[in-house]
Amino acid sequence: MISQIYKTTHFIKSLNVQNRLKINSIGLFRLNEYSTSKVVLEEKGNFHVHFKVSGRPHPLGVNTNIGVPVLGDHTGLQQNHIWTPEELEEKMKDLHRHKPQTIADHVMNKLMYGLYHTFNFITGYDEKNPSVKAIEWRLIVLESVAGVPGFVAAGFRHFRSLRALQRDHGWIATLLEEAENERMHLLLCLHTFKANMLTRWMVVATQMIMTPFLMAVYAIHPKAMHRFVGYLEETACHTYLNVIKNTETPGTKLYAAWNTTPAPEIAIGYYRLPSNAKWIDSLKCMMADESHHRDVNHTFASMESDDPNPFVQQHRENAAFAWRLHLRGESAWATSKKESPTTAVTLEQQPPLNPTAGSS
Repeated sequence: MISQIYKTTHFIKSLNVQNRLKINSIGLFRLNEYSTSKVVLEEKGNFHVHFKVSGRPHPLGVNTNIGVPVLGDHTGLQQNHIWTPEELEEKMKDLHRHKPQTIADHVMNKLMYGLYHTFNFITGYDEKNPSVKAIEWRLIVLESVAGVPGFVAAGFRHFRSLRALQRDHGWIATLLEEAENERMHLLLCLHTFKANMLTRWMVVATQMIMTPFLMAVYAIHPKAMHRFVGYLEETACHTYLNVIKNTETPGTKLYAAWNTTPAPEIAIGYYRLPSNAKWIDSLKCMMADESHHRDVNHTFASMESDDPNPFVQQHRENAAFAWRLHLRGESAWATSKKESPTTAVTLEQQPPLNPTAGSS
C-alpha cells in the first residue's frame, strides 16, 4: 500500500491538520511520531506528502510547544473520554446500583458483593478514615483486576468474529478501550506511589484467579460476565468516591498525605488537566471512568451479542474533542464552559482519527 517511507530523527514543529489525519488514518504513525524533518508518503497516487521544518508561524495557530506526554501513552490508540469539571461534578453524584433481575444477575451480584465485603474484612479496611498505605495497595490491586475483563471479552469476541466470519458490530473497540483505560489508571497510581513486594504478589495471585474465572464465565454466559463487571465497577465507584471525600476532608489521613499532592505528568497528559492539577483531580477523573465502565457493562449485559454497539459514536466524539484540545494547546478545564466532547465537536467539524474505528 505504501511504496516509500523515509523517516529521520529530527522533530518538525508544524503539521497540516488534514494531512496529519491522513497519516494517522492509515496507521503509519502515532500522534507524536509524525514529526519528522522529511517524510515522503505515496499511496498509489492518492496523495503525496512532504513535510519539512519551517520557522514560519503555523497558519492554523497550532501550539508547537506541546510535549510528548500530551495524551499520556494513549496517543494514537482509542481515545479515552476527557472529562470537563461539569461532567465530573455530575459523575460524583452518580452512584447508581443495578437491581438484579435474572437468576444470573442475582448470582453475579451475590458473588461480587460477597467478595467485596470479604476483602474489606480480611484487609481491615476502615472506610471512615483509611490509611494511606491501605488505599495505595487497594487501588493497585483494584486496577490490576479491572483491566482484565475488558481484554478477555474483546479477545473472545475477536476470535468469534474470525471463526464465524462475521462482524463484531463495534463491541471490541469499546472493550479494548476499557481495558486500556484501566491499565492507565494503574500507571497513574504507580507514578504517584509504589507497590511493595506483598502488593505485587497479590496482583499476580489475583490475576491468576480472576482471569480463568472470567474466561470461563464469558465462554458459558457472556451477559453474566458483563453483569459481574458492572457490579465490580459499582464497588470501584464507591471506593473512589470515599477516597475523594477523605482526601478533601481536613483531619483525615488521606487529607494530610494527598490534599496538596500534584497530579503526575502522565495524568495531566491523559486527561488534559491544567498544569497545576492535583492528585485529587486525577482521582475524580478515574472515578468518572469507572462510572462509565459500570454503565457500559450493565448495558452490554442487557443486549444480545449481535446488537450494534451504542457507544461507537462516543469514541469518535472523544477523539475529535482530544484533537481540538491538542491543536489549541489547551486543557479540557480551560474550555469546559464553551464546549464538551458531545456538543462542540462534531464529526462534520473534525473527522475522527480513524473513520472506521469501532464500526466493524
